[in-house]
Formats: sequence, C-alpha cells, structure tokens
Amino acid sequence: MATKNIFAKHLPNVKLATRFDADGNEIQVEKREDEEQKRKEQDIIDALVGAGYYRAHIQGLSSFDKIVGGMTWCIEACDYDVNVDLLFHENLTIGQKIALTEKIVAVLPRMKCPYLIEPHQIQGLDFINIFPVIQWLVKRSVENRSKKADTLRKLAATQFQNHFTLESDQQLQRMRTIQLGHLQAIEAKYLPKRQFRQRKAAGGGWIPVRPRDATEQERTDEDQSVEDETEEEDIEETEVPLSTGREHNVSIELSEADHSTLTKKYDEIKQKLTPEALEHVAERNQIKTKLAAKLALEKKLELARSECDQLRKTVLEEEEQLQAAIAQKENLEEEIRNLDNLEISEENQKILDNVKELVLKNERMKKQEIQFKENCKKELVELQEKIEKSDASTPEEDVKELQRQLDMEQERLKSLRLQLAKKNRAYVSINRQLDNIPDRTELAQYQRRFLELYNQVSAKHRETKQFYTLYNTLDDTKLYLEKEMSLLNSIYENYSSAMQTPHSREQFVQQFETIVEGIRSTKGKLKKKCDDEKAKRDGLNAQLICLVEQQRKYAATVKQLTMECQRNEALLQHLKALKAAATAGHQG
Repeated sequence: MATKNIFAKHLPNVKLATRFDADGNEIQVEKREDEEQKRKEQDIIDALVGAGYYRAHIQGLSSFDKIVGGMTWCIEACDYDVNVDLLFHENLTIGQKIALTEKIVAVLPRMKCPYLIEPHQIQGLDFINIFPVIQWLVKRSVENRSKKADTLRKLAATQFQNHFTLESDQQLQRMRTIQLGHLQAIEAKYLPKRQFRQRKAAGGGWIPVRPRDATEQERTDEDQSVEDETEEEDIEETEVPLSTGREHNVSIELSEADHSTLTKKYDEIKQKLTPEALEHVAERNQIKTKLAAKLALEKKLELARSECDQLRKTVLEEEEQLQAAIAQKENLEEEIRNLDNLEISEENQKILDNVKELVLKNERMKKQEIQFKENCKKELVELQEKIEKSDASTPEEDVKELQRQLDMEQERLKSLRLQLAKKNRAYVSINRQLDNIPDRTELAQYQRRFLELYNQVSAKHRETKQFYTLYNTLDDTKLYLEKEMSLLNSIYENYSSAMQTPHSREQFVQQFETIVEGIRSTKGKLKKKCDDEKAKRDGLNAQLICLVEQQRKYAATVKQLTMECQRNEALLQHLKALKAAATAGHQG
C-alpha cells in the first residue's frame, strides 16, 4: 500500500510562482491571489501611464520593477534626488530589493508625504498600501511639471520681450508717453498756491494780505478791510497826542517810583513858575504836540500814497494775470472737453482708475489722521485726569490702593500656580505616554531586526522547502522500490509452483508479460511528463533570455540616446557661440 504524501497538499487560491535565488536556483514561492490587489495593481499602472511613465506598459517587466521605477520617476520629477540604479540588475534577492526600497522610502518624509509606507510593503507588492503613495506622488509630479512649464513659458516670453517688441506694444508705449506728458502739464499748471502773505501796515504792525495771483473779488475785499483798519488807526492816533518817545520809538514805560519822582519835580517847578510862565509853557507844549501830530500825519500820508501807488501797480499786474488765467482756463476747459469727447482706451481707463484709487486712499489717510488726532486728544485728557487724581490723592490712599492691587495680584498668582501645576501633571502624564511609544530611531532598529529575521525566516523557509521536495522525491522512490520488491517477491514465490505444469507456466508467462507492459506504459507516461516539463523549462529560459536581451538593448539605446542629446546640446551651444562671434566681427 502506497504511503500518503502529506506535504503535497496546497491551500486554496494559492499558486506556486517560479523565482530564482542568488545562485540561479529555481524556488517555488507561494503567491496568494487577491482580486483587490489585482485591481489596485492595475490602478497603479494606469496612474503611472497617465502621468507619462510609459515604461509601465512593457509586459516583460515585473510588477516590482514597474512600481520602483514609477516611484523613482515621480520623485525625480519633483526635483528630489534618489540614489537608485534600475538597469542591469536582474533577479535581485530580497535583501537587495529591500535596500533598494529603503532609499525610496527615505526620500518620502523629506517630500512631506502624508502616507506612511515600509520597504517590505513595496518588496512584498502590497498594492493596497502602495496605491495612495503612488497617487500622491503622481499628483505632486504633475503639479511640479506644470509649474516648471509655466516658469519656462514666462522665461521664454521674457527673453522674447528683451529682444523683440510688437507693434501694438510700441503704440501703447507711445500713447502712455503722450498721456504722461499731458498729466505732467496739468499738474504743473495747477500747482499749490499760497493764500496769504504778511505785509507791513501804514501805522506799524503786520497784516495778512493775499498774493498777486488771488482773484479780483478777494483782492477788493481785502483792500477794503485794510483801508478800514488804516482809518481806525488814524482816528486813534489823532485822538491821542503822539509823544516824543513814540516818534522815536523809545519805550516810555516808567515804574511807580520814577513816576512819583517826576510828579514831585513837576509840582516843584510849577510852584516856582508864575502864572504867565505857566500859560507860556502850556502854549509851547500844545504847539509842540500839534507839530508832532502834523509830522506824524505827513509821514502817514506819504506812506499811504506810496502804498496806494504800489497797490495800483499790483492791481494792474493782477488784472493782467487774471486775464491770462481766464484765457488759460478757457483753453484748459476746451482741452478737457476734447479729452472727454475722445474714446477712453483700456490703458487710459486703468490710469484713471489708478488715479481715483490714489485720491480715495488720500482721503482715507486724511480721515485716519483726523481720527488719530482725536484719539490722541482723548488719551491726553485721560492722562491729565489721572495726573490730577494722583496729585489730589494722599500717600495713605496710595498705600491702600497699592496694597489692594498687591492682594489681587497675589490671588491671581496663586490661581496661576494651581493652573501651572495642573498643566505640569498633564504634561508629565503625556510625556510618559509618549515615552511608551517608540520613536523613529527605535522603529528603524525594529525594522532592521525584523528584516534580518525575515531574511532568516526566508532562508529557513527555502531550506525547508528543499527538504520537503527531497522528502517527497525519496518517498516516491521508496514507493516504487516497495512495488518492485513486492513484484519480485511474488514472482519468486510463484515461480516454482508455476513451473510444475505447462498450463500454469503459460499462465505465469502471460501475467509476467502483462506486468511488464504495465511497467513500460507507466515508464512511458513518466518519461513523457518529464520531457514536457523539460521543454516547458527550456521555453521559459529561452523567453527569459530574450527578455533580458531586450532589456539590455533598451538600456543601451537609452544610454546612446542620452549621449546623442548631450552631443546635440553641445553642438547647439557651439553654433550659438560661432553666431555671436560672427555678429561681433561684423559690428567691429
């Protein structure tokens, strides 16, 4: 009875995939079929092809090569360097694949990728966890390439504008120059003008008068006010006799002691004089006073006449200026009407909008300035009130107020200390929880240890597989040997009895021939099965050799194309240099 092979049983939905180890030996690896994984794999390939990585379309490449190549291409498209060489490395071991994926995973945190992925997930082709990372990388690479395209487009436009100018741009520039000239002319004509000037009055002092460019009505009103003020001063001066001190601009202010001394002297002199002498002195004083008043009035009359002549000249000049201003105003109004009738272009409209915006901004700034001044006045009033309160308060009240504020601050300090203690307890609790969570260094150590353990388990699994295969082979050999031994034993036991009679001998020979035919047919079936497997193996090896050769040709072609592109760029640079040298020679 044949023994049952307990190691020949396979799990459902599991296929044996053919792989090769570092020595080139064939390994049977279990590969679980999953519809979700297949769907995600197809989504990943579609996303890479849609982003422009057409190498994922090649049927001969493995899924690992497509995933790693696509991720590397996306990362390099985002201007990040990855030290990865995917060419001429066939049949990588698990350790080499993980080392390759570690370089890719190390770049993702620098790119601020929101998704976490481990190297063994990429090596194990965990498409469900790989898909969001690929999707994010594709989106990021497309955005970066679009930004580069915009930058290059702007650079090309700038270079074009530096060397060439369109006719429309030239017309626009001429229009802007004309418009700016008009604006500057208008600003020069409507400059800010002074409204008042200080002018010396006829009787002394200073009065504000308008300059020569003021209007006729303003000048007339002002002259009228000046004449009224002059008449009032004349009346006052005629009513009050001018003293010698006033004529010579000498100060006549006396102290009380000097005034009393002068009064006493005047009384003594008055007592000594006779009534006739007193009358004579009074007459002389009146004559002197009238003469002084007459001289003052003559001086005022001369000043008034000279000022009147000046005013007449000023009036004539201002009338001429007024006529010129009226003519200029009419010309400007006519120009403004002509400008209003003209069609406003987009550039003029933009300039006008900009001017309106600046005017509105100026108005806002004025309002803000007024509001700021009001706030400053309010703050000044408040500070003055505080100063008055502080001056009115006594030291005892100040001490009580300070003591009250100190008590309030101490209570506030106690409450803040309690809150700080609560925060410290919460911080210590959270810090302990964080200490229980391993950091990235510890996780990296765990990862390395897990990878070493995974490699050891993989090697042990491969060795166990070989032992299982050897056991199955030896078990089959033992089965066939047992069958052969039982057949030989039955022949040996039945040979003597079968040779006794001719009938039994013929029957024995017939059974023996039947057994031999059965053995031959079984041998033929096994040999045919072995030949089929060998032919299948040879076909797969030939296909693998063809694909490897195609891959090498592809790499060589890409390398040659790169060299040709570099050579083309060098030739273009050389051609530009020759053109520049020729242009400089012609100009020289």
